[in-house]
Amino acid sequence: MLVGRKIRLYPTKEQEKQFFNFSGASRFAYNECLAYKIQQYQDNGYSCKVQDLIEHLQDLKYNDEDYYWLQGIPEAITKQAIKDLDKAYKSFFKRGNKGFPKFKSKRHSKVSFYQRIDNLHMIDDNHIKITGIKTPVKVKEQIGVGLKNPRVTFDGKFWYLSYSYEIQEHEKKTEGEIIGIDLGIKSLAVTSDGKFYKNINKISRVKKLEKRKRHLQRRLSKKYEMNKQGNKFNKTQNIIKLEREIKLIDRKLSNIRDTYIHTITYRLASRAKTICIEDLNVSSMMKNKHLSKAIQQQEFRKFRTYIEYKCQAYGTNLIVADRFYPSSKLTNCCGHRFKFLSLSQRQLTCPICGKITDRDLNAALNLRNYALAQAS
Repeated sequence: MLVGRKIRLYPTKEQEKQFFNFSGASRFAYNECLAYKIQQYQDNGYSCKVQDLIEHLQDLKYNDEDYYWLQGIPEAITKQAIKDLDKAYKSFFKRGNKGFPKFKSKRHSKVSFYQRIDNLHMIDDNHIKITGIKTPVKVKEQIGVGLKNPRVTFDGKFWYLSYSYEIQEHEKKTEGEIIGIDLGIKSLAVTSDGKFYKNINKISRVKKLEKRKRHLQRRLSKKYEMNKQGNKFNKTQNIIKLEREIKLIDRKLSNIRDTYIHTITYRLASRAKTICIEDLNVSSMMKNKHLSKAIQQQEFRKFRTYIEYKCQAYGTNLIVADRFYPSSKLTNCCGHRFKFLSLSQRQLTCPICGKITDRDLNAALNLRNYALAQAS
């Protein structure tokens, strides 16, 4: 199976400038080819193939003075941007729910560019060769072998080399616990063995960062209004500084949540024989305007992605319960089903046997029963 890894790079100021240039060229190639592809289809009814887009970019590079700067960009970067665009198109037509490919914004798109695998290698224990960069880039970790899809990325503060590589899967476990996991807002996860994993967004550190972020966003909004010139906004150095500070706070919040989900999923996948989770319809849940922000911060989709690949890596059997399985409405003791259950009801009292159970724990126990039924 494929797993991802990223190692931090320590570029000089000159190397960092080149990194930004390469990232900008990758974004330009994607946007230019997307515009050209759309135009060709509208004018001639022809859907451009990858080779057509490569030739279009080559034509700009060597025949248009405005684009001579592309000659200083490694071809692998622009060609991979075109392949990424082609993949986005195929995903749209294959699945239909991925959305039509959008132009990459300079402000919001991820800063990254592709690396050729054959040119990517360690010079010595502390330096790595990056395509297009004359001098080796400093690192503090060694890269492995069998790299796939290597990219240089920027998270707003540091540069990283990210890539995937193949590892051998563990054999399926024959011993261990069978655990049901209920995801929620009050607690991120509740397991059938009675463990409650808190909502990380309620700790003081995250609350302070969120408060600081709101304060900076209000200041930024006022500065934009102050510097408005007609229908355009004049971006001053103070605005740029505020935007960078907000991005760094977003980075901190993302790292806190990501680390927490990694920790929980590792603990569960490494010790359980079988795990059962719900197939949550997150997009429908987000339509509730009162809970959408809390649901977004919990990152249920990321939790499922992490638990899936960790279960695969550790040989844990993962069962995804049917989307319409009423895990919350069934009592785990006798199977009585409540016709209606409001979100405010946190304790469930079974009218048949009188047992009182926490709502989330009850759902986790039902998911465990679901896994047991599937195994039998």
